[in-house]
Amino acid sequence: MVTRIMPFPFIRASLAVLLTLVSGFGLAPRTGAQSQDTAANPKVTTHAPTGWWKNGSKPAAYVVGVDREIEHDSLPSAYARSIEPSIEGFGGMMQMCDAQSHLGKRLRLSAWMKTENANDGGAHLWFRIDAKEGGATLGFDNMDGRPAKGTTEWTNYSIVLDVPANAGALAFGFFIDGTGHAWVSGVKLEEVGRDVPTTGAPEKKWPIAPVNLNFAD
Repeated sequence: MVTRIMPFPFIRASLAVLLTLVSGFGLAPRTGAQSQDTAANPKVTTHAPTGWWKNGSKPAAYVVGVDREIEHDSLPSAYARSIEPSIEGFGGMMQMCDAQSHLGKRLRLSAWMKTENANDGGAHLWFRIDAKEGGATLGFDNMDGRPAKGTTEWTNYSIVLDVPANAGALAFGFFIDGTGHAWVSGVKLEEVGRDVPTTGAPEKKWPIAPVNLNFAD
């Protein structure tokens, strides 16, 4: 079954904080500059479309919306664009949905993405699976180490994660890290077979018994 969604944080020390931030930020106030952009080009909105919301560590440094001039395969795109000359942070759009109908499945989040001057941390898709209770993260991938950087043409990107039986919610979206402009189109969330490898961080393998309890080395 394919869920097609029309238009539309990092496993390093400093980026662990961003993982918490990515689900906590809501809509940022719309600025006068953004409103002027809308008046100048009615085909480009400056607010998140229905079902999505603006998020990030520095949401006020970005404008997001739907671009009906930049299309892929006749579909409009969603975008995130920096509006400050230098940004230590990220911003984009996200949404969440219930995990109940996906329990035990392997899911692929995919989308077409193009970029312009994404020269800092680049543009990323991201996908996270949250536990039903306790707030734990059961799966996560944000294309860390493989972002779309610089100026690129439409390219298809994907993330594949397993949904455990105790999952409660799915969260996903896209963002720009630092400055730049990214467009995303043709988003899909679909079940795939076990022959498709997952892309998240590998599961931590713990020793089967305690080791070195006498501190020998």
